[in-house]
Amino acid sequence: MSFSIITTVLNGEKFIEHCINSVEKQSYSKNIEHIIVDGGSSDKTLTILKRLSRTNNKLKIIEKKNINIYQGINIGIHKSKNKIIGILNSDDFYANEKVLDSVDREFQNNREVYAVHSNVIIFRRNNLNKIFRIYKSKNHMPDDYMKCKHPPHTSIFVKKEIYEKFGNFNEELKIASDFEFMLRVFGKNSIKTKFVDKTFVHMRSHGSSSRNLNNIILSNYEVIKSFKINNIKISYFQLMLKILSKIKQIRLI
Repeated sequence: MSFSIITTVLNGEKFIEHCINSVEKQSYSKNIEHIIVDGGSSDKTLTILKRLSRTNNKLKIIEKKNINIYQGINIGIHKSKNKIIGILNSDDFYANEKVLDSVDREFQNNREVYAVHSNVIIFRRNNLNKIFRIYKSKNHMPDDYMKCKHPPHTSIFVKKEIYEKFGNFNEELKIASDFEFMLRVFGKNSIKTKFVDKTFVHMRSHGSSSRNLNNIILSNYEVIKSFKINNIKISYFQLMLKILSKIKQIRLI
């Protein structure tokens, strides 16, 4: 297998180097490219990227102003050259140096599988010693997506042929385009995935609990829109359970 890791960034000077280093340090010995799509950073992000690119031959830097995160991801997918695509946020990082080895092994052992995903641990933004939330996943069936259940998108590695067949991320959606993609591909079209009960990705929280609660509410407006786009009837009861579950997880940790 070969990997294209896509990271979009805008003014990410604080954490982007940690993100890049976690990819560079992967022990996987075959082909890896790390595509960084910068959306017009005005801080020191580009300076950091250019410095790192002098010694990191995995890095490919694309500058494209005035784009949102999903436009950036789609640009990265279009430019990617490898068979497996992973998406890593600019303030997140791989849990250990064996992540890509583990993903490769799962694809090699499960030829009928087109995507692999895992659990995710979310840490306090400025304190990696304090867990904010643990995102436990499972083996999802197509019907789970119809019930608004889905794996953490940051942990998913997808074969590029899936994007080529079913399309990229919907750029009209600003928060929940990842859900719409999973609903369309893994739910509506029943593409087979494999859950690995490990943690592939460590995330940083995005600010205060109130901000996270606001994002949960806003994202679910787009979840409703995702069902309409795909002509699928939504269960509002299941959607409410999903919202309450996320709120409960945040409060308990």
